[in-house]
Amino acid sequence: MTRAADLKARLANVAQIETIVSALRAVALGQRREAERRLEAVRAHEAAVAGAMARALALAPPPTAQQAGQGASLLIVMGAGQGFAGAYGERLAHAALAQSPTEIFVLGRRTAEALEEADAPLRFRAEAPAHAGDAPALASRLADALIERLARGDVSRVTLLFAEPDAEALTLRPLIPFDYARFPPHAGPAPLLTLPPETLLQTLVEEYLFAELAEAALLAFAAESEARADAMSRAQTNVRRIAQDLERDAAHARQAALTAEIVELSLHAEG
Repeated sequence: MTRAADLKARLANVAQIETIVSALRAVALGQRREAERRLEAVRAHEAAVAGAMARALALAPPPTAQQAGQGASLLIVMGAGQGFAGAYGERLAHAALAQSPTEIFVLGRRTAEALEEADAPLRFRAEAPAHAGDAPALASRLADALIERLARGDVSRVTLLFAEPDAEALTLRPLIPFDYARFPPHAGPAPLLTLPPETLLQTLVEEYLFAELAEAALLAFAAESEARADAMSRAQTNVRRIAQDLERDAAHARQAALTAEIVELSLHAEG
């Protein structure tokens, strides 16, 4: 194969790569928009639970919180599940290790693998949502695992670690001890209840934890999609630069081949 033909073949391959990279970037941007659209419903549910909790707190005082340091510290990490997102997953793993928790729950295969390599104390792991619509069901599964772990009574602190789109710093959100001060008791008429106030309050706490996990899962999904779109944008820039270099080399090769042919023809003409 001549150099000109080789460069032409390489240009065709680069063009195919650019098409794939562009498609991946478009998909990532679409996934981010879908996650942000679904956030509205999750936050509305979170606000409704908060309102119900304010009413419940007017009927029953909050339980006494266990003091920090008396039990295990659990960190929930909303990690990376897919590739082509640069160092996004590893960044979350490093941030998790920096917290030095005694137990870790993690979503996302890539972040889980990074934590396993560091011998982190993983107690629960699951795949990150592949689509924004999967986030609530996954959050429900995670909430069930968390409530089951809390029922043993030896966890004093639970913290949630996740990334948000358009934010440079990662978010650390305390979940346990539960901050009842966020919900000032409602001073209106007492609602009709079918459950004891204490039972209702505990049920609402569990539902609010689910809502917080669902919100974080969607924000993390949007942030990972953003990281993937950024990585594909950088790759697209590099691919286009390579294509320009190849086109320049191909032009030089064509010029060299043409010059060689002209020289050969002139020599034949002289002979």
